[in-house]
Amino acid sequence: MRSAVGGPVPTNESGSGVLAPRARSRILPYRLLIVLVSVLLAVWLWPVGQMLQRSDALFPASLHTITEFGAIVVALLLFSVAWFARSEEQPGNVVLIGCGFLAVGLIDLGHTLSYKDMPVFVTPADPEKAIHFWLAARYAAALTLLMASLRERPPVHSAVRRRLMLTGALALTALVFWVNLLHPEFWPRTFIPGQGLTPFKIVAEYGVIVLSGAAAWFYYARMATARSSVAYSYGALCASCLITILSELCFTLYANVNGVFSLLGHVYKIIAYAYIFRAIFVTSVRDPYRRLRVEVQDRREAERRVEFLAYHDILTQLPNRALARDRLLQAIADARRHHTLVALVFIDLDNFKTINDSLGHARGDALLQAVAGKLTANVREADTVSRQGGDEFLLILKDLPDIEAAGVIVGKLLEALSEPMDVDGVCLSTSASAGVAVWPSDGHDFDSLLRSADTAMYRAKEEGRNGYRFFDENMNRESLERLTIRQGLRTALEAGQFVLHYQPQIDLGSGRVVGVEALLRWVHPEWGTVPPNRFVPVAEESGLIVPIGNWVIQEACRQAAAWDRAGLPPMVMAVNLSALQFKRGDLESELADALRQAGLQAERLELELTESSLVDDPQLVRARLLSLHEMGVKLAVDDFGTGYSSLSYLKRFPVDRLKIDRSFVSELVSDPDDEAIVRAIIQLAASLGLKTVAEGVENEATRARLQQLGCDEAQGYLFARPMPAADLPAWWVSWVARDGVAQP
Repeated sequence: MRSAVGGPVPTNESGSGVLAPRARSRILPYRLLIVLVSVLLAVWLWPVGQMLQRSDALFPASLHTITEFGAIVVALLLFSVAWFARSEEQPGNVVLIGCGFLAVGLIDLGHTLSYKDMPVFVTPADPEKAIHFWLAARYAAALTLLMASLRERPPVHSAVRRRLMLTGALALTALVFWVNLLHPEFWPRTFIPGQGLTPFKIVAEYGVIVLSGAAAWFYYARMATARSSVAYSYGALCASCLITILSELCFTLYANVNGVFSLLGHVYKIIAYAYIFRAIFVTSVRDPYRRLRVEVQDRREAERRVEFLAYHDILTQLPNRALARDRLLQAIADARRHHTLVALVFIDLDNFKTINDSLGHARGDALLQAVAGKLTANVREADTVSRQGGDEFLLILKDLPDIEAAGVIVGKLLEALSEPMDVDGVCLSTSASAGVAVWPSDGHDFDSLLRSADTAMYRAKEEGRNGYRFFDENMNRESLERLTIRQGLRTALEAGQFVLHYQPQIDLGSGRVVGVEALLRWVHPEWGTVPPNRFVPVAEESGLIVPIGNWVIQEACRQAAAWDRAGLPPMVMAVNLSALQFKRGDLESELADALRQAGLQAERLELELTESSLVDDPQLVRARLLSLHEMGVKLAVDDFGTGYSSLSYLKRFPVDRLKIDRSFVSELVSDPDDEAIVRAIIQLAASLGLKTVAEGVENEATRARLQQLGCDEAQGYLFARPMPAADLPAWWVSWVARDGVAQP
């Protein structure tokens, strides 16, 4: 885009054609000024122009009236715009110019009505009378522009100040009319019939030129230093002053009021007024409306943005849960009409927290965006991909002919997600687990289908991740059962519904009772005894295993001390410790408090840990085990051989015993493979100086074979079932009497 002077039009920061105030204030109509100066010089110096100067019919009274009324209309429009199109940001100079040109327009009206051949206006029309009004109007205009050029005036918010400025303009007008109509003798002679213009009139015109030149200079100087807050055009005002100078030069050159210089002077005056009007109109009307238009556009864009964010995820730009709900209802309505199926797929990334923690949240967000892109690229256009939050996504698969079609799509998606992705220059691999719920068999609305898909997704995670499962009613029953158990666990501890049963551990060589294992039981008032395999996993998922485990430690220590006071021989109390409880930072203090309150020595307490709890964060595990070992507490690895068996952690960690899992012991006599595994574990433990304990010994043949293989201790139904604490003293007496074992 180019301006009228041939240069590029400055644009605002948004790139639109709306000029910023500072850029607009620097523009001068150079081409127009050159044209106007050229016309004046041509008329003045060119022979053809000199011929025009001698003509006295170029500017008749009728044309004079038309041009003057044109100038008057522009001046009054200028006042109207400045006065009525007010705004909070309208500069005070705009009001000043508007009021000043109200006076100019009214005085120009007096000039027009006083021109020769016009009707009587209070006094007869007369050249001097017209010149008096003319000079008064020119000086009023020049002084108004000069005052506005001297300094920037702040917005005039006070109605009193605005009215004072208007009153001043009207008072000046009244004074001019009073002098010119009633006391013209106050004026020096400006025109003498037969002689023409007097020196005073010519000097007075040059005075207007000087004032206009000064104003033009100040406006031009401000053009270079205009602040961005300036809301009106210094360039237009400067141009009006320069054109006024050309107009006044014409009125110093004419010898005939009907000649060409008089015509040019009036035309230039109208152009000068037009530039002033342009400056005021731009400030008071055009710019406010443009700003309003921009504000309206911004507001509409903001409303669209708010509406978008209300139904979309800000990170991935995918539909959010609210929009997914609406899309699913639409899909169900379509499925009813076309007798098809709709599948809701719940996808959760596997191990996303590890990526987030190790690489940072910024890269984690980038991965989520990449996953969103892959999901969107691998579904049909009619399907919907939605982000629930975190690393959870929803898919709405519509118009499915059968359930198998959903399985094909989900399998393709999971395969695509397992492929490496370039995330900010880092190649990342991830996987996902998905649960699929199908309408109408698995639910009839969004909430029920979402619940079913969520349940199926967790089953997929339980079964090894990186796969998908369709929902079935058994999952729902299991989910409800877990929820019921979780609610029951929250009150079981306070209600005293937990009890400990104890299973003796026997030294295979001597037959002595060397210890007991404390086993947790939950006796519910309505459900009866709840098996541990039903409530322990739920307690671990919910975190309730920690307070329950602390109670187990306290109760086991208390019971061991009670048996000591009852005269039973000292026995090691073995307590199972969950991985979550092991990782908590207050384990040592809990153990110390329990031992101190019970008055039990630390070496009488043994903590059994699973292999899985030892392989996560080996440095932290080693530090915790060393701390427990220094306390004197014994440490055992439970269910050894079923998890992440490793010689390295047996070497580095201060454990005391390995417990051989019952899955290897139960078929020991009949299965050579089990015997080989048990033999290897026993030999490994012996080489490291560790004792071994076999679990699940149920017959004499197994006991004898374990003893032959070198196993140190055993426990199982062959010796005793888990029993309440009150029954153990009687069992111990019968055990000693039956085997004749001398207990220390």
